Formats: sequence, structure tokens, C-alpha cells
Amino acid sequence: AVVSTQSTGGASYPTVSDIITNGAPPEWLPFVIIGSIICLVLLGLDIYVIIKHKKYSTKFPLQFLCVIGILQVFPVYASMNLVGIIVPNAGDLVVFLNEAYESITFIFFMRLLFTYMGGKKLLKRTFKGEKLKLSLPPLCCLICLPRITISHCFFLFCEILIGVYVVFCILFGFVKLVMNLDGSTAYPSNVITSNFGNVYHAALLVLLLAAIYGLSGIYHSAEGALHHRGIVRKFLIYKSFTVLAKLEDVILGTLAHHDVITDEHFGYNSTWSAGLRLKLIVFFAVIVQALIMFPFAIIFFKTTDYKIEEQSSNETVVVQTIEKSEQQDSENVVSKI
Repeated sequence: AVVSTQSTGGASYPTVSDIITNGAPPEWLPFVIIGSIICLVLLGLDIYVIIKHKKYSTKFPLQFLCVIGILQVFPVYASMNLVGIIVPNAGDLVVFLNEAYESITFIFFMRLLFTYMGGKKLLKRTFKGEKLKLSLPPLCCLICLPRITISHCFFLFCEILIGVYVVFCILFGFVKLVMNLDGSTAYPSNVITSNFGNVYHAALLVLLLAAIYGLSGIYHSAEGALHHRGIVRKFLIYKSFTVLAKLEDVILGTLAHHDVITDEHFGYNSTWSAGLRLKLIVFFAVIVQALIMFPFAIIFFKTTDYKIEEQSSNETVVVQTIEKSEQQDSENVVSKI
């Protein structure tokens, strides 16, 4: 079969015609087929989750939006990586879209924490002035972190940390994407090979830890009330998925760039480089990971949380009614006196 290539900056990419019609590279089409089947399964699970949570969307719209927004990480990553397999030269765009959406889920998670506590204002008013020490992994390893006082400024600080991480991922991720449009970088755009790459990844790691610190601060301010919600396991299930996907991308890409893994490791000579084949492996691995971890995420983000929320809302209404009644009785007594 005649194989055509899209070559940019010395890197050759198979076209869709090569993959589907010519079957080149030889392992590409099976990965496309298996990846497509997995994505269809994830789509079915996603529809099931949305239908299951949808009946609570009228009474708890914000909680529904946040939960569904977080759970979309798995089908979004899988579908984007399938696009990366079918259209290999769109790999940089796939990485950018994945990282951008992953950063937005921090906002969803932050809003979910506030929702579980009856809203931001109630949380600030209830726990204002208390002191705490953050111990959520990986922050528990940083013994230098000081004890903090819960206040309006502290909550604002946590929100700013999360917001800065989101803006950085989207803005500088887009800059990184534009810098790689000339195709001078082979697999992948996340290879740490330049000053910009070094600074970008160092800043990304620092801001990621800062965003986790912000979420941890909000969580620990009401840990006793949130403990039965399983917040930590909910955060770790989706965050471990995205971090693992990122690490695979960086590590394998760096190995390919420094010729630790070469064409010889694949056992035959071909037009397609070892870096390109590793790119395929990373994309496919993320799809498989999404299939494995998405069911656990569905279990952790269970619909019983809405029932707990409904019970808490009813208790809050009862307390407010009692307080209002007591206040009116006091006013009546004062007026009689």
C-alpha cells in the first residue's frame, strides 16, 4: 500500500487515510477500533450517570452541575485521546484541551464543597475564627505550613489560588500550543526540552499544589461536617486519573526525545518513529484508565449525597423556624414589659 505522510519539522504523521485504508502503521487501526469501543462504553456510562443524577437537578441544580462537571473528566479525556489517535498531528491540541478542562474541574470541586455546607456565606459565618492545620495529602508532608485562622480573607485567598491555576493552565497552555504549531517539536509538546518548557512545568506543579492547598483549606474548615461525604476519596479518584495521564505523557515523551527508547525497541524499521508510537501508547493508555476508573468515580459520587443534602436542608429550615419563633417570643415579652 502506498503510504502518505504529513511531515512537519521532520516529524512524519500518518493521515486518517493511512490508518483506516492502508493500515499503516500496522498497530494503529486495532487501537482505533478498541479505543472507539471503550469510548462508546464510557458514553453509555456517562448517559446513565446523567439520567441517574438528573432527577435531583431541579432541587439541587448547583450540586448536580458540579458533580456532572467533575465526572465528565473521564469521557472527555477518553474522547479527546481517541481524536489524538485518529488524527495524530492534533496531539498538542488534545493535550491542551484535556489540561484546560481538568483545571476547570477545580472550580467545580470548590463549588461542590461550598454547596455541601449550605453555601459559601453559611460556611464563612459558621466556622469564622477557628484555627486549623492542613493535613490533606500531599500537603501533610509539608510540616512548615503554618496554622491558619478561618476568615473571609482566608476563603478569598483559597479561591484566588484555584483561580490562578485555572487561568495559568488555559492561558499559558494556549501559548505552549501556539509555540508548537510550527511542528518543530516531535512527540510530545510536554517534553521538557526548552527554557519555556522547564519554566512552564515547574510553574504548573507549584500552582497545582497551591490549588490543592486552596481546596484543602476549604475542606478542613468544615472537615467534621464533610467527613461523611467522602470528599477525599472523591478528589483523589479523579485527580489521580489526570495526574497519571500527565505523568505518562511527560515521562514517555522525554524518554523518546532523549533516545532512551528508539525505533530499534519496536523490532522493525518503519517510516513511523518511536516517538510517534509512544504517542499512540500514551493516548490509548489514558482511554483504558478512564474505563477502569470511571466506574469507581460513579460509585464515589453517589446519589445518596442529594438525600443527605435534602435532610440537612430540612434540618436547617427547622432550626431557622425555631430561632425565628424564639425571636418573636422574645420580642413579645419585651413589648409586654
